[in-house]
Amino acid sequence: MARGFKINKQGIRQMMQGIEREVAKYPARASIIVEGNAGGSSARNAVTGSELELVAGWLLDWGYAYSKSNPHTVASVAEVMAEVGVEEFVPLVEPHVATAMDALEGAGLIKDPVTSFGSRGMGLSIWLTEAGRREAATRIERRRDNLARRTGCRDTLLRWVYERDANGESTEIAEIATSPYGWFSGELYSAADLVEAVRFLRERRLLGGTDEAPTIEPAGTECVEQYSGVVEYLNRGDGGGVNVTILGDNKGQLAVANRDVAQNQTNTNEGQVLAIFAEALREFGRLLPEDQQSRYEMVASELEQEAAKDEPDKTWVRSLLDRGKGLLEGAPANLQHLAQVAKIGFELHGQGLI
Repeated sequence: MARGFKINKQGIRQMMQGIEREVAKYPARASIIVEGNAGGSSARNAVTGSELELVAGWLLDWGYAYSKSNPHTVASVAEVMAEVGVEEFVPLVEPHVATAMDALEGAGLIKDPVTSFGSRGMGLSIWLTEAGRREAATRIERRRDNLARRTGCRDTLLRWVYERDANGESTEIAEIATSPYGWFSGELYSAADLVEAVRFLRERRLLGGTDEAPTIEPAGTECVEQYSGVVEYLNRGDGGGVNVTILGDNKGQLAVANRDVAQNQTNTNEGQVLAIFAEALREFGRLLPEDQQSRYEMVASELEQEAAKDEPDKTWVRSLLDRGKGLLEGAPANLQHLAQVAKIGFELHGQGLI
């Protein structure tokens, strides 16, 4: 990402409002193509922080808006931007316009009319194909998809903090608006989007620091480097298979056997099961040297907090149980057998009980 990427935030808002007013005159419905997969986890390539990608998207937006008012007119990039009222973005667009136009043409989203022959840069003409018009309409629909926007915001915010931290730059959250990471389908993420994303990521220990200046945590680094998105990272323990029988009264006991043992619940509920796991992890931690106990205690306490809720956050619970399993996998050699038995119990959530 170029260091000189700077944006007039008020101008951005005016630009987007103008585009939305134009397209609202001619509503177009299209099936929503969510960036990433339908489950909400964005593919890693969707979080690129690419200025070129941002500019190409803008050109589609502006070309679409222009075509609504001037359906039979072919115009240059400069003319389109002037008509739509986004001339202040010329310094951002100009360095990328030729490459962006080539990419859009290669994707079949624009065509190169005869009037563009010999033109360069801002003189190139924008003429959307039918596929380009559908993609532009889809981008408008995508902005209204709350699920795609919120999950996308979490992924891109985490990646932005990761990149800024790696570059030794400030992670003051307001600065994301001055980078390509601050956009979703050509529209800036709102303050509410960013606040929710920071809260979500800090609660799950992917980010630390403060709400105003978050910092990357080891789990956040692992998420960015090894997984395609936050949802995939939090659900990484899904799909395992172990069967556990839960017996006993409200105090609860875990009877762990092999993978063919049936799973039952007696006089217990989800919260009680979590409380049992929390206490089991805490007790195991007490067998270790003092300098290792705090990590076990932290996970146990967070499990207990979820156990006390009427509706525990299942995604967060899975993440906590995975952290517990990770701790047990690193147990000292003389406790490995006991740790392995305890770890099987923590895989209970893979059977859908939690």
